[in-house]
Amino acid sequence: MAMEQPIRLGVVGLGLIWQAVHMPNLLALRDRFQVTHVCDLSASLAKSTASDLPGAVTSSTDWRSVCDDPDLDAILFLTPGDHAPQVLRALQAGKHVLVEKPLCVTVREARDLERAAAAANRVLQVAYMKMYDPIIEQARESLASVGARRIVRVTVLNPADAPQFDHVALRRPADVDPAAIEADSAYALERSGEALGDAPLALRQLYWGALLGSVCHELSLLRALGIGLPERFEAARAWPFRLDGSATEPPCLHGVADLGDGSELQLSWAWLPDYPDYTEEVAVFGTQGRLRLEMPGPYLPAHRASLHLEGVSNGIRASTTYRAGHTTGFVRELEAFAASATEGAPVLSTAAGAAADLACLQQFVAALAAGSGIAVKTEVVA
Repeated sequence: MAMEQPIRLGVVGLGLIWQAVHMPNLLALRDRFQVTHVCDLSASLAKSTASDLPGAVTSSTDWRSVCDDPDLDAILFLTPGDHAPQVLRALQAGKHVLVEKPLCVTVREARDLERAAAAANRVLQVAYMKMYDPIIEQARESLASVGARRIVRVTVLNPADAPQFDHVALRRPADVDPAAIEADSAYALERSGEALGDAPLALRQLYWGALLGSVCHELSLLRALGIGLPERFEAARAWPFRLDGSATEPPCLHGVADLGDGSELQLSWAWLPDYPDYTEEVAVFGTQGRLRLEMPGPYLPAHRASLHLEGVSNGIRASTTYRAGHTTGFVRELEAFAASATEGAPVLSTAAGAAADLACLQQFVAALAAGSGIAVKTEVVA
């Protein structure tokens, strides 16, 4: 049903994820959202985007002007980097917030933002779209059919970004000040130092890069399935990777952890730049059967998740396959954000969940360092 008044939305960051995903979805959900302010470091991109959207849309190059806009109800943050300063200012200005991952770099920031949202009585939702995929509920309900869990295996084959969005007519502005981007990266690395103490620069770059940029999605997916995150990793590997060097591209990653329920987590994330397709699978092996969840690539709206169940019933081997419908996780997360902001519906992808992901990823780094004889002191987690 259409709302009486659509949510007046500001958007900060008009790059790939906006152009490929959020812009078309918001236009389709125009009964729930009206974009009235867009912001990007590129003035030309902000102006052209504003002119392309329906209605009167303000454009700016400073995210603070969006937070302080009195004519906005909510803000969608799509920029890379640590979002803590932006989210905090938006909440204190009385705005609901939907923010792309990573929410922030430290557990402390995530908990501070959780408290700030509660104090402001505003919605803070992290854009973990995989948690909202329509097949997740069925997968969670089906987990009991495999019996007692023994192995939970997560596998991601991640190609280079460009082939994944060849279908997008991406606008690449040339009027962005490189110093602004460098300042954001420097701030994120500084926060990585808070998260990992005096860990070598290569470990802090790995944490800030592949772990917070991609692997955090796998942890949120496990939580959505009702599988608790490990408190520590028994072992972790990264290859090719050098502690005394600075990598030009991400390494492959593998970690093993005890999940505390009689099962083991085997987490693999492989950087394969020339691999033809993004591939993501969660497989759960239990005493009575197997569950295999295949997730779609992030930039392909025609791709759907699928769920495969195998087991034995009355001595008969059974196999069942479910496929998701045509509403993507990206759309579902926007619908959920609207419901939370206007109806008070509970938030699924919370700042508290993001804090748990950050703590887990820090333990992965600690295990990786330990394998090289280095002790990394992560944040104290109460």
